[in-house]
Amino acid sequence: MAGNFTHQYIPAGCLLIDIDQHVILPTTLAPVPTREWYFFSRKSDNLPTPLALPAQLQDALLATTTVAPFGLLWTQGWIQMAYAAHPAAARLGGLGRVRVYVLPHDVNRSTQSSRSELTRLMATLLRQLEYSQDCWQGSDVYTPQTQQASNDRQSGGSLLTLFNQIPSPDPHPEAVLDPDLRWAMQCLLESQIPGLVATLYPYQGRSAALMLRRELEPGRVIDPRLRPVLDQAGQAWYFDEVSGIVLKEPTFYDGARGGILAEEMGTGKTLICLALILSTKSEPSKPPDPFIAETPPRQSMGSLMDMAAAAANKHSIAWKPYFEACTAQLGYEYHNCVRALTRPENRALYKVRNALVEPRRSNRIAPRVVPSKKVLLSHLTLVIVPSNLVKQWQDEINKHTTGLNILVLVNKDPIPSITELLFYDVILFSETRFERIQKERSNGDGPALDIYCPLEYIHFKRCIIDEGHKLGNGSRSWKNDVMRVVERLEISARWVVTGTPSRGLYGVQTHNLTEINNPSEWSPSQDPQSEVARKQEQDDLQRIGNLTAKYLKVRPWANSKNEAGDSVADWGVYVKGYNRKDCLVNTLNSLVVRHPLSDVSTLLPPVDEKIIVLDGSFQDQLSLNLFSMMIIFNSVQSQRTDMDYFFHDRQRRSLIQLVKNLRQASFFGGVFFSAEDIAKAVKTAEEFIEKKAIPISFEDEDLLRQAIEFGKKAAQNRLKDVSNRFHSMPIYVQDFPGNRGKPWSLDDEETSEGLVCTDAGLIHSLQNFLNPCIDSPTSLQLMIENGTLDHQGIAERSQALAAASDADTSVTSQTTQGTALAGNTLLGGDYHTAPKSKNLQDSISNSVEQPPYTQANPLNNVEIAEPLAKTRIISTVSAKLSYLIDSIIKHQGNEQILIFYDNDNVAFYLAGVLEILQIQHLIYSKVGLSAEKRAQYVATFTKSPKFRVLLMDISQAAFGLDMRSASRIYFISPVLNPQIVAQAIGRARRISQQKPVSVETLVLRNSIEEVMIDRREHMTQAEHSRIKNVLDDGKIKEWIRKPKINPMTDAKEGVEQTALLSSPQYVFGRGFGRTLLHPDEGLIIGSPEVKGTTNSTKSHESVRVPFRLNRGFKRALSPDQTEGAVSETLNEEAVPIKRRARIAWADQEV
Repeated sequence: MAGNFTHQYIPAGCLLIDIDQHVILPTTLAPVPTREWYFFSRKSDNLPTPLALPAQLQDALLATTTVAPFGLLWTQGWIQMAYAAHPAAARLGGLGRVRVYVLPHDVNRSTQSSRSELTRLMATLLRQLEYSQDCWQGSDVYTPQTQQASNDRQSGGSLLTLFNQIPSPDPHPEAVLDPDLRWAMQCLLESQIPGLVATLYPYQGRSAALMLRRELEPGRVIDPRLRPVLDQAGQAWYFDEVSGIVLKEPTFYDGARGGILAEEMGTGKTLICLALILSTKSEPSKPPDPFIAETPPRQSMGSLMDMAAAAANKHSIAWKPYFEACTAQLGYEYHNCVRALTRPENRALYKVRNALVEPRRSNRIAPRVVPSKKVLLSHLTLVIVPSNLVKQWQDEINKHTTGLNILVLVNKDPIPSITELLFYDVILFSETRFERIQKERSNGDGPALDIYCPLEYIHFKRCIIDEGHKLGNGSRSWKNDVMRVVERLEISARWVVTGTPSRGLYGVQTHNLTEINNPSEWSPSQDPQSEVARKQEQDDLQRIGNLTAKYLKVRPWANSKNEAGDSVADWGVYVKGYNRKDCLVNTLNSLVVRHPLSDVSTLLPPVDEKIIVLDGSFQDQLSLNLFSMMIIFNSVQSQRTDMDYFFHDRQRRSLIQLVKNLRQASFFGGVFFSAEDIAKAVKTAEEFIEKKAIPISFEDEDLLRQAIEFGKKAAQNRLKDVSNRFHSMPIYVQDFPGNRGKPWSLDDEETSEGLVCTDAGLIHSLQNFLNPCIDSPTSLQLMIENGTLDHQGIAERSQALAAASDADTSVTSQTTQGTALAGNTLLGGDYHTAPKSKNLQDSISNSVEQPPYTQANPLNNVEIAEPLAKTRIISTVSAKLSYLIDSIIKHQGNEQILIFYDNDNVAFYLAGVLEILQIQHLIYSKVGLSAEKRAQYVATFTKSPKFRVLLMDISQAAFGLDMRSASRIYFISPVLNPQIVAQAIGRARRISQQKPVSVETLVLRNSIEEVMIDRREHMTQAEHSRIKNVLDDGKIKEWIRKPKINPMTDAKEGVEQTALLSSPQYVFGRGFGRTLLHPDEGLIIGSPEVKGTTNSTKSHESVRVPFRLNRGFKRALSPDQTEGAVSETLNEEAVPIKRRARIAWADQEV
C-alpha cells in the first residue's frame, strides 16, 4: 500500500531532526514503534491509519525547524514524507529521520504549481538532504553524503586542469547514420579530400572529422543545468539545484553546431579549417527548422531544365560533385546544366517570417510585426581573421588547396552583390573590414541605421573566426562589432579558432598540475595568491561563458528572457556561482576540439631553450650602477616616506619610467644622465651629509658615501659622456680609411693603434659617402689628401650632435616631471622615433624563384680600394649587442633569425648596426605599420631567403603568425610571463618547421633581469595571472627598492670599456652604402587586394573526384566511342578528352 502511495514520487533522501531544535514530549513519541516508517498524511491522501503518523506527532514534527520550512511543499503535494524513530538517534541527541519523496515536474503535472516560491524551497530542500543509502535504510552508522560533495569528487580540479583533460577527438564515423556524412568523415580521416593538396596528419584528420560531425549531426545533449542523481532504489533522476526543478526524465537540447578549435600552437589549425571547408565545398546549406526551402515564383511556365534545376536547389542536392566527376572521368562538360542551376530564378531560398523561438506574450505590448526576409541558400563559408593574418590565410589556401573560389575583403573594399557572392566558396574578411559593417550603421547615441548589407540575405554554411578568443572579453552584456554583425547573419555552424580560449588556459604541460589541483589552494583561508587564482579562474569562466552564449549560441546558455517555452540559464549563476564543475565539463567537452600536447608533441620540432647570462662591459656596469646611485640618493634623502620618494604612491608614473629605463640599461644605458646631471646629484648628496639636518642610519650613510664616490668617477667618464651627448651607442672601428678617423669620431680623437670611437649613424654616412670610391683608390686618396673626407666627417658629426640636442630639448619640454624628486635625482631619458624597417640590398622579384641565400660578396669581382679593405668594427659598448652580432653573423648563412624586443630604442640601436653590416632585416613594430604592411613583412621574411633577421615587438608575438622559416630565436631581455614566451616561440615552432628551434634569452649579470628570470621560474600560475607589470611583483619591487653599488674593475678609457666582437666585421664590402630606390624595396607585395581568386587545379596533377560514375548512360556516348572504350579509359585512369554535352535550353535548337 505504501508503494502505491509513493509510486509517482522519487525516494530522494532524508532530513535529520535534532533534539535541540524542538522539544517533543515523550508521550507524543510513545505511540510510534522504533524503526517503523509512518507517512505524513493530508486529508486528501486517504492513507490507511496503520501507515499514517499520529496527528499529534505529525503536528509536532511539522513544527520543528528542520521540517517546518518545507511544509508548504508538502501541503501542495510537491513532496511526501515518512518518519521513523530510532533509539540510537535519541541517544546521540536526535529524534529520528524523515524520508523525503519528491514529485517530479514531468509526472502528474496537474499537481504542479508555477509558483517560484515553491521552486526556491525545493532547491533549498535538495541541498539539505542526506543522500546516504545507509541512512535511508535506517542504519545507525553511515557515511554522510551530500550531492554537492558527490559532484565535486566527480569533477574536481581547476579550470586549467579540466581544459587539459578534455578527451582527444574521436569522431567514430561508423556510428554515423547518414552515409554521405560517414563517407566525408572517412575521407578526412584518410586525407582523401578533393581539392586538398596537402596530406593531413592523423590528428588533423580526426579533428576535422569531428568538426564535420558536429556541424551536420550534432546529436542531442542533456540540459547541462540538470544534475544526474540515483535515487534510493538505484533509478536515475535529475534536478536543477538553482531553479529547484526535479525531473524523472531529462530534457534535451540540440547539440551545438560548431565549437572551439583549440589545438596547440603550430599544429595546423588553419589547415584543419581548410580541410573542413573542402569536405563540404559542394554541399549547399540547408534552411534551419522550421523553415522550408522554396524557389521564387515564376512569371511564366519554366522549361523542364529550369524546373529540374530549381528542384535540385530546393532540396539542397549536391550537384557539383556529379558534374566534376563527369568532366574528370568522362570528359563531358554540362555548361547549360550548370548555368541553369546557378540562374537567380532557380536559386533556393527560405523566408524568415519570425523568430525561431516563440516570444513571450504580453497583454500590454503589442507584438512587433517583422516583415519576412528572403534568405538564399549557398555554398559559402565566412572566415574572419585579424588584419595581419589575411595574407597568411591566403598563402595557406594557395599552398594547400585547389579549386576554391575565394573572395578577399580588406580595408574599405565594397561588398559585392548577392549574385556575385553566391559564386564563391569562401569569403575571407579582415577583422577591421568586417567591423566596418557595424560602424557604418552607428548613429551615435541614437538607434542604428538600417543600411542594406548583402550578407544578411545569404545563408552561410559556417562562420570561422580566427583568434576568436577576443569575443569572450568584456562583461556578459558587452558585444563587440564583429559579434553584432554576426548576430544579423544566417549561419548554420559557428567556429572559434584559437590556441587559448581564455588567458588562464595556458600551461597545458608547463605547470605543476599537482599544485593547481591542490584543494587547499582554493580554500578561503589561504593567502592572497589563492584569491588571485580564484579571481583569474572566475574571469576565465566568464570569457568562456561569453563565447558559449553570445557567439556560439549554445542552448540553454543563449536563452533569452523574452522567449516562451524555456527558462533563462545564467552562466554566471550556474557555473560561477554554484561551482558546477560537472556543468562546465559537459560544456567544454561538447564544444572544444583539441588534442593533448602529448598526442602531437612528437610531430613538433624540438626546442632548445637556453638562458645566456652575460658579464656586462665596463659601460654596462657603469650604467646599472648609475641607476642604483640615483635610487640611493632619492631613498636616503627622502627618508623613504615623502612624496618626492620614487616609491611613493603618487610617483607611480615616475617609477614605471625609471624601471623601463633600468631595463633598457641592461642593453645600453649610456644615454641616460648627463655628466652635469650626475655632478648635480652628487653635490646635493654631499651637502645632505654635511648639513646632517636629518638623522640617518649608519647603513644609509655608508650607502650614500659609496654612491657619491662612484658618481664622481662616472661624471668624468668620457665614453659615458659622448654616449649621452650624441644619444647613440659607441662602437670602435680599427684601421679607419687613411687614418682620418678623428673627424668621424664621437670623442674627437684617434688612438695610435688606429682605433676610432664612432657610432652606427656616422659609419652609415661614411659608407654612403665613400661608395663611389669603392674600386677607385686614386679618387679615394685624393679625397683623403685634400681634406674632403675630414670636412665631410666634421659636418656629419656636427649634424648628429645638433639632432641629438634638438631631440633632447624637444622631448624634455614635453615630459618635464610634475613633482621634484628628492636629491635632484632624475629618471633618465632616451629619445628616438619609433624604428622604421630598413629593407636593404637588391630588389626581390616576386615572379622569379629566389636562389638560396649565400654569404658570397656581391662585389667579389670588384677589387675594393686598399684603404677601405681593412676597416673593421671590433667592439661595441653593449655586451648584448656584441653577442647578437657574433651570433647573427655565425648563423645567418644557414638559419633565419627572429629577435624579440620590448623597447623601441633597443630595436633602433640593433637595427642601426645590422644596417651598416648589410644584414637584411625587417622590423615588425607595434606602431607605425599598417596591417597590410605587417602581412607583407611576414610574407617577405618567410619566402625571401635574402632577409635573414626579423626584429619583432614582443607585444605582437601572440597573434597566430606563422614564422616557420625561422629556426633561431633571441629574446634581447627576459619576459616575465611564460605564456608570452610560449606564444613567441610558437611563431617558429610549427608542425611544418623542418629544423630544431634554438631559443636564447639574454640576461645581463647583476641586473634586474636576473631577478626576473628567477621569479619567472618560481612564480605560481596565480602570480603570473595577476602580474601585469614587473612592479606588481613584490620581490622584484623590493630588489629595486634596495639597490647597491656593485664593485667595478678598473679599465682604461677607450676600447677596454667595451665588449669585443669575437669576429671583427669589415665595414666596406657586401654592397655597402647603396641607397634604396624605394622604402618598400625587397618586400614581397602580397595580394590581399586581389578580391576574387580561384585556386585552379595544376595541369600536371590528377583530379581527385568524390566518387566514380559506375553506371553508364542509357544512350550511347557518341557514334565513334564504344562502351568498352569508356570502361578501358576509366580503368587506365587517363584524362579523357573534354566534350560538351548536348543539353539545350528550351528556346535553342538541338
